[in-house]
Amino acid sequence: MSNLDKDTPDGLKNKPRKDSLAVALDAINDRWSLHIVRALAFGASRYTEILRSVGAPRDVLSARLKKLTESGIVRPKPAQDGAPAGYELTQKGKDLGLVILVLKRWGDTYRTDDVPPVEFIHDVCGNVFVAEVRCEACGRPVKSGEFSVASAHDDD
Repeated sequence: MSNLDKDTPDGLKNKPRKDSLAVALDAINDRWSLHIVRALAFGASRYTEILRSVGAPRDVLSARLKKLTESGIVRPKPAQDGAPAGYELTQKGKDLGLVILVLKRWGDTYRTDDVPPVEFIHDVCGNVFVAEVRCEACGRPVKSGEFSVASAHDDD
């Protein structure tokens, strides 16, 4: 169930405002969804491969795969040439994978020395890829504290 659709435990109607950021956060509001997207992006497709990669309990993994399928992030992959059926990312899921690349950069910055980094090679140029958030208008990298929020809800 969506955080945008339920009341607080005490019955109050306090909940996040429904805007595009809340919708995005709600799509991945549990412990396992991004791990599943990561596993699929790294090449897992069969249920058992995803289970090994993610480490979630079977019932939790099944429920999350169902949720991600219903939300259009994952789709069942049909069996081909004797290979068993599995799951794959939709375009919506692949686009969510780009968000994971930005989170990976944060993880690279704040990981401890005992946690190895993961490197991605940009196939177009052959160099190590490092995600960077840039302003679409001016092309400059965006740093924390360099923006403010303008929302359609400002007049509420």
